[in-house]
Amino acid sequence: MTAPEAAVVGELLRLAATQLEFDGPPPGPDEPLAGRLDSLQLLTLAVAIEDRFQVILTDDEAAEATTLLAVARLVLVRADPARLPAGRPPEAA
Repeated sequence: MTAPEAAVVGELLRLAATQLEFDGPPPGPDEPLAGRLDSLQLLTLAVAIEDRFQVILTDDEAAEATTLLAVARLVLVRADPARLPAGRPPEAA
């Protein structure tokens, strides 16, 4: 995981902690989210991500991004760099 990915995963975990009630520890970066979150929690997290990063996630993108790391990668591609966690600009392609 790159530093920008780790920064976004950290922000996703922060969002999840404030928006969702977990049974136990939060999901790891590579853990399938559907195994830990119910459909309402997944929707709540998707809306929080869209609000925080000012991106729109299509249903197909949300379905394909099954882990926090996959969501972080999607956010890095779609979000305005000014919306990303401070001090962690995306890497040049």
